[in-house]
Amino acid sequence: MKSQHEFFQGEEIMRVGFVGCGTMGEHMARNIIKEGHELSVFDINVEPLQRLQEDGASIKQRPADVASASEVTIMMVVNDQQVREVITGENGLLEGLQPGGTIIIMSTITPGVCVEMADVVRAAGGDLMEAPVVLSQPAAIAGELGIYLGGAPETCDKAMPVIECMGKNIIRMGDVGTAMAMKLCHNMMTATIAQGVSEMLTLGKKAGLDFDDIITAISYGGGQNFFLDSKAPTIKEGDFVARFSLANMNKDMGLTLVFADTLGVSMPAGAAAKQVASAAMAAGMGPDDFSSFVRINEKLSEV
Repeated sequence: MKSQHEFFQGEEIMRVGFVGCGTMGEHMARNIIKEGHELSVFDINVEPLQRLQEDGASIKQRPADVASASEVTIMMVVNDQQVREVITGENGLLEGLQPGGTIIIMSTITPGVCVEMADVVRAAGGDLMEAPVVLSQPAAIAGELGIYLGGAPETCDKAMPVIECMGKNIIRMGDVGTAMAMKLCHNMMTATIAQGVSEMLTLGKKAGLDFDDIITAISYGGGQNFFLDSKAPTIKEGDFVARFSLANMNKDMGLTLVFADTLGVSMPAGAAAKQVASAAMAAGMGPDDFSSFVRINEKLSEV
């Protein structure tokens, strides 16, 4: 590994914190280390922390300790409740937030909670932005995530050297709340496509069509899509190890439907896909990859 002075010609090495080092977060954090930044980490599970420590990270005992050691602190936790607790709870980020420090929410949560937390952090003398990610674990490992930014332009600019460690397609959508709204739009569309692909594969299988021929034939027309192109090999092999779990997709679909309802937007296709995701959850498929839409469709159709 290069020494730190070899990195960032003309750019300052940043002190970065990372809270939530799970399926995605561990790899995102590791890419920050690879680019020469100083990283402090916290998670309730010790195993990923130990692996990151071997790569050069400093393990902290509380989120507050992460914030006190960092200019920029990233959160990659699960839901609204965890975001609130990590920021405002006992031993939370606010207790250790440095003057002018920035908190970045990279989890997928309700846009309104991001706005709420931004107000709290700004009142405490810091700032908050959101940077939800698209694509799944392989892209997190490669540092090639898509990242949507929501926050003040100067805050996004300050964080950009860190954001660029984790992604290659980065777009600022506006102020806090806008990026999270875009992420919900994206994930609902992805889930609806996944359900459509799963119905198609189930119908083709029951009709006696060859799997490889189906994939090739779809690629000749307007039905070709990234989900099918990227997931076909693992679906064929029956490999449903989570790169992005069905449970997380189900959660995001629920958030999207609630968000859409607050805006008076009808989402009949999304609502139908959410019903199938709920059936998959009831069948115990939550920990598996969200491509398990295929499995629940086959189960429902007795294939």
